[in-house]
Amino acid sequence: MVFNKIFSCIDLIKMRDDFLFSEIQIRSACFIDEAQKRGVKLRALKFGKNNLSFPLVVKPRCGSVARYVTTNIRNKEELLKAIRKAIIYSPAFIIEKFIENSFVYIATVVDFDFVAVVRQVPANIIGDGVSTIQQLVEKKNSNKTRGEPNQKNFTLYKIFIGGTTIKLLAEKNYNLQTILQKDKIVYLQKNPFLKLGGGLVEVTEEVHTDNICLFKDIAKFFDIRLVGIDFLVPDITSLYKSQHCGVLELNSVPCIEMHHYPSSGKPQNVASTLVDLFFKYYL
Repeated sequence: MVFNKIFSCIDLIKMRDDFLFSEIQIRSACFIDEAQKRGVKLRALKFGKNNLSFPLVVKPRCGSVARYVTTNIRNKEELLKAIRKAIIYSPAFIIEKFIENSFVYIATVVDFDFVAVVRQVPANIIGDGVSTIQQLVEKKNSNKTRGEPNQKNFTLYKIFIGGTTIKLLAEKNYNLQTILQKDKIVYLQKNPFLKLGGGLVEVTEEVHTDNICLFKDIAKFFDIRLVGIDFLVPDITSLYKSQHCGVLELNSVPCIEMHHYPSSGKPQNVASTLVDLFFKYYL
């Protein structure tokens, strides 16, 4: 059993921009079967602890919408738990470095020119000085644009209240019956997963021009006329070279509805640009 490098966009783009990816660790994957599970887990623990160092991320090698992904892993026990979780979904998993104090941005590039960007944010509510946290959640969940986690044809989903929510509230001496002061923002999940009620903020007009150029260059480098780029960075309004940042992955079939139906911000008409692309090259 060996740890194989996953030559993703991080490895390839690094050759073109060493500064951007100088702090990004190479992803490593573990391929296992039942007979190898114990040995692989031990080696994965050693690799994550010694080669990458905490905090870490563990995810299945294949998958979508962040199924069985664990982020911000701080110690050996959390890492082992995350590995066990990942292999439920896939016999191969990836360990990578977690970039702290950053946001996930999704950039969709069409025909190497048009770029639209949204920021994913964890499920949250904003106080009005009158309503309890529970009431604010119910109000937000009543929005017709939010579906149940198992429903299709939805971009946004209802906020899920579970153990993580209760723990986060307790850390602030809050509970579901706490009345928040006006304009106070409280996050109810650690991760910005849409299935947990995460939000989408359209930020295209705020993105630094050099970051826009980076997204276009990535599309050109891979010669993909339609691509979604998951980008991790603390501040999208600042030059990427001045920050610890990285590309998580590329998606050949991006979810363009994120730009059409954000929870806040000005929607971007990606579909129209995509139609223009189709007529330009295929008709």
